[in-house]
Amino acid sequence: MSETICAISTAPATAALGIIRVSGPETLPILQTILHKPINEPGKACLRRIESEGEVYDEAVVTVYHAPRSYTGQDTAELCCHGGLYVLQSVIELLVRKGCRLADPGEFSKRAFLNGKLDLIKAQAVIDLIEAGSRAEQKNALSQMEGHLSKKITAIYDRLVELNTALLAYVDFPEEVDAPEEDTLAELQEIDRLLSELLAGTDRGQLIREGLNIAIVGAPNVGKSTLMNQLLGYDRSIVSAIPGTTRDTVTEGCRLGDLKCHIADTAGIRETADPVEQQGITIARRRAEQASVVFAVFDGSRPLTDEDQALADEFGGERNLAIINKADLPKIADIEYIKSKFIHCVELSAKEGSGCNALDQWVREQFSTRDTEAQGFITSVHQIQRLLEGQRYVRQAMTGLEQGFPPDMASLDITEAAAAVGEVTGQTVTDQMIDQIFSRFCVGK
Repeated sequence: MSETICAISTAPATAALGIIRVSGPETLPILQTILHKPINEPGKACLRRIESEGEVYDEAVVTVYHAPRSYTGQDTAELCCHGGLYVLQSVIELLVRKGCRLADPGEFSKRAFLNGKLDLIKAQAVIDLIEAGSRAEQKNALSQMEGHLSKKITAIYDRLVELNTALLAYVDFPEEVDAPEEDTLAELQEIDRLLSELLAGTDRGQLIREGLNIAIVGAPNVGKSTLMNQLLGYDRSIVSAIPGTTRDTVTEGCRLGDLKCHIADTAGIRETADPVEQQGITIARRRAEQASVVFAVFDGSRPLTDEDQALADEFGGERNLAIINKADLPKIADIEYIKSKFIHCVELSAKEGSGCNALDQWVREQFSTRDTEAQGFITSVHQIQRLLEGQRYVRQAMTGLEQGFPPDMASLDITEAAAAVGEVTGQTVTDQMIDQIFSRFCVGK
């Protein structure tokens, strides 16, 4: 970290503004060689002309942050330039000539981690926030950046280290330290409970990260494709009065509630002799089985058919949503029969768009993210695996103590448990792992 690095931190596209970030021990001396006036007040944005050897490169708003009160923990500057790509590149080339090095991907955040400004959970949250595709992802990433999850995992790691220290003291000085087996077992049981609480939220975290998989099913011509297009805001599925138009599954992404959703418009389910249509129906059923939620659509303007009743029997229950479509037409269908099969039911007109906000509200209520900001959920598969590994070693140590194994045997398992848990926040991470994690960041972050 002895080198001073620079990079364009905004997207590589022409825009009104573009930001160049500089960080390292020579940040201030290098800046003084390219600005027409010095900057004496840290944290204050100053308008400065960027020039060298009588040649002007740009006029920028420059903000300097002195170490350690900066993102990286080092002296750092941000130059808010005009956003032309040539302008930004010319300023970068000037900085390199004056002694900077082009930053590697994620190097600013890596320096923040190495200087204790971020742990690995907060670093992962930076990526998650940049890549957020829904309000739930945004809230969860911000919660992790604020340290809610880090505090819980760090507390578990500290307890494991303290427990292991006590065990090793007994192993080394058995005549001076009381046997800790009973207290150790109780402490391990508490740590196991805390890990279980953390891991209990992983399903929620995966839902936030991966999104909600929704399959739209129903008999032909009930308005499935029209509903799909209405939710997407554009025509994606073919809409036709001819039954059996949709034969293959059409999948697109949208947002409902606070979640990103992957919605599949499927073939109309009915009895048919057409082998191609039958194949589409088979795919539709398979997609419904794999979905987190099924939107079962019924035409409210006609009597229920045998296919409708069979679909209500098949997909009814607590998990799925019945949608009574064509609310803009006279209501003829036996709505009470549908409601007797489904816990959740809404009425709407996919053609007119009226009532479709009920779907947004239903997803928000059924998959609430209200506690995300205050709590934060684990979304990284790697983090989940390491916590599960830590819990496995904790339980292995508990079993050993219950079976009468000596404390030094339990200490080996507790050491492994602490290493696994500490890897999540970066307390036991290796240099190779650090490089691998931060290589996923974009240049300039």
